[in-house]
Amino acid sequence: MSHFKGPDINKALPHFRPNTSVLQMLEDSLRKNGNTLALIDRETEKGITRADILQQSTSVASGLTNVGVTAGDYVILCCDKNILSYTLLLGTMFTGATAVLAPIPHADTLDELTCGFKIKGVFCDSKYLSSVKKSVNNFKYQPYFLLTTNTQDSTFMSIINCKKEFRIYEVKDVKTHVPLILFSSGTTGVPKGIQISDIGLQLSGSYFSDNKRPKSLLVATPLFWFSAIATFISSIFTHCLLYLSDSKDVKENLEFIEKMKVETWFTGTGTMPSYINEPSVNLYDLTSLKKVFAGGEVVLDSVSKKFETKVLGGRIKLGTAYGSTECGLITADIQGVPESDDRSGSCGKVVPGVEIKILDDEGHLVSPGTIGEIWIKTLAVTPGYWGRPDLNSSMFDNDGFFRNGDAGYFDPEGNLYLRGRVCDLINFRGHKFSPTELEDIIISHPSVMDVAVVGKPHSCDIHHATAFVVRKPGYNVSENEIMDFVNGKVNEPQKLRGGVRFLDTLPRTIIGKVVRQKLREYASNDLLH
Repeated sequence: MSHFKGPDINKALPHFRPNTSVLQMLEDSLRKNGNTLALIDRETEKGITRADILQQSTSVASGLTNVGVTAGDYVILCCDKNILSYTLLLGTMFTGATAVLAPIPHADTLDELTCGFKIKGVFCDSKYLSSVKKSVNNFKYQPYFLLTTNTQDSTFMSIINCKKEFRIYEVKDVKTHVPLILFSSGTTGVPKGIQISDIGLQLSGSYFSDNKRPKSLLVATPLFWFSAIATFISSIFTHCLLYLSDSKDVKENLEFIEKMKVETWFTGTGTMPSYINEPSVNLYDLTSLKKVFAGGEVVLDSVSKKFETKVLGGRIKLGTAYGSTECGLITADIQGVPESDDRSGSCGKVVPGVEIKILDDEGHLVSPGTIGEIWIKTLAVTPGYWGRPDLNSSMFDNDGFFRNGDAGYFDPEGNLYLRGRVCDLINFRGHKFSPTELEDIIISHPSVMDVAVVGKPHSCDIHHATAFVVRKPGYNVSENEIMDFVNGKVNEPQKLRGGVRFLDTLPRTIIGKVVRQKLREYASNDLLH
């Protein structure tokens, strides 16, 4: 049955310290090899050593304490990813307060995101100040400070340059202390605040602390995304050099990889088609890359193979893993898989300390190969959604498994295959299937640049599969051509009975996730037909 456990966490991760706060571990790690470079920013190409990160972060913590920030307070960061924003993040957490990383696209609705909680202070980049001010004016309690990060404001400068001695906050319970809040993607409504526990934050950076750790890593996802935090924590623990890029420009990132000879690269799945379709991609020397990972949502097999061929030159395989903000890293691929062992589409096996079961609609374990809902048990699980007790009560079962809303299946060997969100499954007369099964076919058409499939409600059949397609420039493939291309390759329930709609771009969140709810609205109302 579909119930698998990862290896024993104490044996597999001997460096994991379940009774030690991540704040103390970060301080200890930053003190070691303090003169080595820790971060390099792509935009400025400036770097910072571990010793300087510790010094600047403790200065921030001391300055925040000076203005009254203490354990139990909330401080919002609405910032792009750079060296300063990471020191503000660490400094906030070192005080014992909770750093709240605001999703940039929702800067104008912070009053909704914070659920009426009292916010002690806000840091934001000047370009977001107008939106932030508007939402802060609607707070029930006005914050003690609202400071821009790239100005010479005297209060801000006094915080980041404070010289008073400071001792990092002593955490008493690593399972209940919450140093960080991130947010869900907001694809189905207002983003939810996800509390990250102290022990969960430690685990986010612990899985890569081994002899295979990379020498350098480029993370090209926003600060408020889980991967930007996990890679930062991991780089501190492993003494890996972390390159920071917030650029959405494909050429800028490729040029940076070539110039800095980056060894490992993490990017969002939503950006992969842009790299694949970049005409000049072959002009860049990416041979320094040894490992490349993508995350955010399901990676279509055909997209993965195109990325490996066109972007990576067929030299290396795209790394696969599965994680969520609520649960941290869940599965990862196993190195050294024989070439004859085809696991394409798999996101690996359960990692140490994690247990997964896959259930049907009645709550019974499904058989291997059968799609069901994924339930997860891990020390890294969120203590709950911020200010949402209505959700928290329904997220856990009696055995401590968390329901994260993802769909997937195991093969008999325990490899997990992710199939998107349960709410996105298409149900044709009781036969449920994942839209990715159709998307993988459609994206292989030579005229298609991007695609998403949703279920269009039907009075008798429940759903009809409907495709939204972005054509490649200069191609005029028709609806009938796409339907013929697909319907000859699938079973009866999967045929595109809802038809094909053409868009200039798919609606996506800033981190690249397709907003399928918007597409379902288009399909239901026939807005684009």
